[in-house]
Amino acid sequence: MSPATGAVASAAPGEEPPSGTVLLGRYELGGLLGRGASAKVYLARDLLTGESVAIKSFPNPRASGGAEEGRRPAAIEREAAILRRLRHRHVVRLHEILATRKKVHFVLDLAAGGELFSLVDASGRMTEDLARHYFRQLISAVRYCHARGVFHRDIKPENLLLDEAGALKVADFGLGAVADGGNLRHTLCGTPAYVAPEILSRKGYDPAKVDIWSCGVVLFVLAAGYLPFNDASLVNMYRKIYAGKFRCPSWFSPALRDLLRRVLHPNPDARIDADGIVAHPWFCDGASNEELARLMVGGHEEAWFKPEFKEDMAREMTAFDILSFSPGSDLSALFGAGPGKERVFVSEPAADVLSRVEAAGRKEGYRVRREGKRGTGPVYLEEESGGIVAKVSVFKLADAVCVVEVVKGDGAEAALFWTERLQPAVKPPVLS
Repeated sequence: MSPATGAVASAAPGEEPPSGTVLLGRYELGGLLGRGASAKVYLARDLLTGESVAIKSFPNPRASGGAEEGRRPAAIEREAAILRRLRHRHVVRLHEILATRKKVHFVLDLAAGGELFSLVDASGRMTEDLARHYFRQLISAVRYCHARGVFHRDIKPENLLLDEAGALKVADFGLGAVADGGNLRHTLCGTPAYVAPEILSRKGYDPAKVDIWSCGVVLFVLAAGYLPFNDASLVNMYRKIYAGKFRCPSWFSPALRDLLRRVLHPNPDARIDADGIVAHPWFCDGASNEELARLMVGGHEEAWFKPEFKEDMAREMTAFDILSFSPGSDLSALFGAGPGKERVFVSEPAADVLSRVEAAGRKEGYRVRREGKRGTGPVYLEEESGGIVAKVSVFKLADAVCVVEVVKGDGAEAALFWTERLQPAVKPPVLS
């Protein structure tokens, strides 16, 4: 399901919240834009800025009955974490997350231009030049996502939207995945007509190559007006996909035919990658090197993320980490926040906080263990017997703001250690 289709869907009376409902004092809901198996998307207006947005609403998976309504907690958390990594002009942007006991809401860009396929002509296809224009934007977005360690895994026309200026927006990362040390994936996902042959083999697959295959199917459909692999029988269609057998229509240029043969190669090891596509003559046709460089690099996106990718002594917060600190949302059902946990906001480097924590632990004779990449935490303070007295994690909100989270061990000794040693160590030092 796309975050916004540009068309208001019908809804059964009483099924949807009435138009004009205000979410958490900020977003005024309008009509229903679309629905999927696990979420509904509404038009909304930001009362603070006056701008239109899309609200993607899920049942709270940790609330009563939530898991039966289609989404496990991990699935929503994964999608939130993926969206927070991405800030690109051709990817639907996540602005913030709201939550109540019953619902989780993603506030997203509104794709007011509807679906990309609304631009096809009466024959059901685009001109080759127009297809190239939007394929360039698609590859720009996909190449960027892959560089950020994100793989969509469900690229299809319904997830390719347009903003009000007519620019492409890739949407719906509900089946997305994050890079996992180069390990092959085994999850069966995607839409049948757009699925890559290696997924059908069930032998593990590279999600980047899977996305490239789906992009090739989209390009074929844009320029031809029909699917490259199609059959009334799903089994026969899968056979065609697995064999990589397709036929280009007579109006395709030789360069487009060549690119599609490379993109829709059934052997993923022989399939062209995103960099190869960008260098292909058909892709480059009619564009200067400067134009292609601007499209592919996206300097403002890199500048936005630069602070988050520095090797810092504070690990980056995921979207759901940030959500768990939000004072405006009731998140107890989502995160199970309860006794034994403390959170403190500090305006100093994480390294300073963790050093004080370690010093406090050693002073009491506890064993100190720091984990994380390059020792960024969390820090565990342990008794000689192995029992954990405290676990201290530091999350970076911004360059000068961190949140320290302390999970306290059980028992009177751990409580006394928090009060006398650990609490003064994690709180900001008092300036005289």
